[in-house]
Amino acid sequence: MTMFEERRRALEDKYILDFERSFKVRARRNRLMAEWAAKQIGRNDVEAYVIEIEAAGLEAGDTSLVQKLISDLNGAGHATDEAVVREKLHELMYDAAEAMESEAHTSDPI
Repeated sequence: MTMFEERRRALEDKYILDFERSFKVRARRNRLMAEWAAKQIGRNDVEAYVIEIEAAGLEAGDTSLVQKLISDLNGAGHATDEAVVREKLHELMYDAAEAMESEAHTSDPI
């Protein structure tokens, strides 16, 4: 294998790992958002709501997810708008990334 091929392979591997990590962080963020929203709207079936939110997040990315959350929150009497929901998603994205990073460090063999 030539140096060029090795470098290309390393870049492909890095891209795949970055994509996988991004997908996992988004999935964790969506779960955290669903748990938060379930508390706000008084849903006792948190796991069922998590599944609903995860499905909305897979349909068309954040657009469907945000619209579902706004609808659910407003329907439960919590006046909210897109900016509030997106800000919470942004906050939880950091929380999800930090949690994954933390887990990665604690699972590393010493």
